[in-house]
Amino acid sequence: MEIKPQAVVIPKETDHLEQGKYGPVFPRTPACYGFTIIADVKPGRAAAIREHGHTLAKALEQDPYLLAPLKLHYLRWVLFDDDARFMYQGIFDTDFDKYTEDAVALFSKSGVSTA
Repeated sequence: MEIKPQAVVIPKETDHLEQGKYGPVFPRTPACYGFTIIADVKPGRAAAIREHGHTLAKALEQDPYLLAPLKLHYLRWVLFDDDARFMYQGIFDTDFDKYTEDAVALFSKSGVSTA
């Protein structure tokens, strides 16, 4: 297998890019499609985020293929800054609009509510 390193820079201004339902549709990068969200955590909500992680882990123990339709390669949740901030990263094969709609449908169907 030959590996050819590549880099794709997402521009600061995205108005010129094709727009999807939830924002710009970026070209596929060498690492598939993905996103990173960093947000402030409402005071007192860190425990709910952790509990949701446990709920999702238990759901995956019961059905290891639960998230298969998302074509998900990588998912990471991190609470940091003494639980004041939250980072959510995902890398997947579908575009962001499809990923988002499929995730909502899967979680609703399986009873795994969102944090």
